Amino acid sequence: MFQTPIPSSDFDKYDEERLHMEELLSSPLLDFDIPMRVAIPLEVAGIRKLRDLVSLNRDALLQINRIGVNAADDLERMLARYDLSLGMIKNQGRQN
Repeated sequence: MFQTPIPSSDFDKYDEERLHMEELLSSPLLDFDIPMRVAIPLEVAGIRKLRDLVSLNRDALLQINRIGVNAADDLERMLARYDLSLGMIKNQGRQN
């Protein structure tokens, strides 16, 4: 006979909020208002997408060569404009 479909917890392409967040996190850092004195060290460290940045906590960010407290503060303010923060998603195997 007929079986009742089981709801899936997979990504729902019609979930606009989640889709928007996925698109935002996939954006290159250079699309944002980040000074070059900060963008260049991030690029050298392999931090190229917004997702890469929010997977770092503040301590890991400060371990990047040429990223200091002022740069970290600037990045946190930029992220706050998009309701994002450092360390908001789990680090996906990145070693910095």
